[in-house]
Amino acid sequence: MKEKIQSLFRKVQEKLYQKPESNPEKNLKFKISQGVLTGCHLMPYEREVTVPPEVHTIGSSAFYKWQNVEKIILPEGVRTIRPSAFENCRKLKSVRLPESIVSIGASAFSGCNALEEIILPPKLTVLSQEMFKDCTALKKVIFPEQIPKLEWGVFVNCISLEEVCLPVHASIPDYFFQNCRSLKSVAIPYVSERIGTGAFQNCESLKNIVIPSRIRTISEMAFLNCTSLTGIQIPENVQTIGHEAFKNTGLEYVVIPSTITETGREIFAGCEHLERVIFSGEIKEIYQRMFENCISLKQICIPEGTERISSYAFSGCKALTDITFPESLISVSYTAFTLCHALQSLHWHNLDFSVKSLCSMQALSAPYETIPNISTAFLSLRRSDILHDEKVITIYQYLFWQYLQSPEKKQLTEYIHENLDYMFCSLIAVKDQNLIQKLLEQEMLFTKQKIQKFILFANEEQAYEIQMLLSEYQHKVFAPESIADTIKNKFEL
Repeated sequence: MKEKIQSLFRKVQEKLYQKPESNPEKNLKFKISQGVLTGCHLMPYEREVTVPPEVHTIGSSAFYKWQNVEKIILPEGVRTIRPSAFENCRKLKSVRLPESIVSIGASAFSGCNALEEIILPPKLTVLSQEMFKDCTALKKVIFPEQIPKLEWGVFVNCISLEEVCLPVHASIPDYFFQNCRSLKSVAIPYVSERIGTGAFQNCESLKNIVIPSRIRTISEMAFLNCTSLTGIQIPENVQTIGHEAFKNTGLEYVVIPSTITETGREIFAGCEHLERVIFSGEIKEIYQRMFENCISLKQICIPEGTERISSYAFSGCKALTDITFPESLISVSYTAFTLCHALQSLHWHNLDFSVKSLCSMQALSAPYETIPNISTAFLSLRRSDILHDEKVITIYQYLFWQYLQSPEKKQLTEYIHENLDYMFCSLIAVKDQNLIQKLLEQEMLFTKQKIQKFILFANEEQAYEIQMLLSEYQHKVFAPESIADTIKNKFEL
């Protein structure tokens, strides 16, 4: 009796789980409502699915996380695949998309780790956001000639994708190929006008890319960490380059076009192989950290029209030996050239300053009006231990000497009174005790409040001899006044 029960149980099991030899659709239970397939029940052994011909729409999450399906055949007549329809079908290797499809929703094939190739139908009107995100085996995508709408992040983390010829479209959307680490070549359509934020971020194998002449905007992080990208031509139509656009790339040479009107910070920061930069036109400002840690950069010629060099613009450029500044320059951040230990020559207004050799007062024959207000650059260099020779003069030192020799010059006197705080602090920073002593002999140059401020600054800079000198001046000039004020205040009370 026991043996008969066991035999019957085995027959029931075999009947339930046997794999059919033909017509697998009979083993599927599709959920279809008015032509929309909303779901189905698959047996564990099902590997191939053929969707019934009456279906015109694959509903949202219809096949979500069906782990064993390897092949899906969609009938002609399907027009829409809704969001997440095949998301996380991790064994899906093949999908036949009929020519009738016009729309595929967001994340439709996201997480299909085994999908290696996809042919997109010719009538497709949109590539939706994150459509093929995390398709880590995807190597080849065949596009139709034109797709009217491309959304962001379509191929994020497609780490096996190697080559792409994009359809005709006006822009490359944000994060379109982000983290496509095997991507070597991309053909951008000639009509494109914008490369989106992070479009090629972390595409570390990307070697060849041609930016079309119609491109106007290269957005922030567009080519961030494209370490194999050694050369790129930025076309003349480009007007805007965003933050970190080419940061940490393998660029060796770059020409910045004259059409640039706006740039962001850290554009070329960390480009360790960048040896040469040419500005073909005017640029108002060298933004923060624009060339920071470009350790192979040896020379830079700032173009005429540049007014400001911002903080850490060239910080860490260890091979930089020669800088040429324009007449238009107004200000330089005191951190602009920190850690530029190889710097040898600075050129301003036909004046050459040797950083590591003595620049005597007699060598500066030009009038002070021709020297721009860029003394903070010298202060930056000294703080990075380049100006180790205490006899090397700064522009501020030069202006003070001009003032001592010709105090009747009204314009110079006004300039020094307006900028005394910065100028005198620079003297303290370079510990020019001799010049400070001479300036303290001038009447009407210092107030009690300014002297107190300079004493505190000298203490911060560990310029203790200068601090003592200023304290003695304070006691000598302002102490009697302080006593008189104290007596007066007590009398009034």
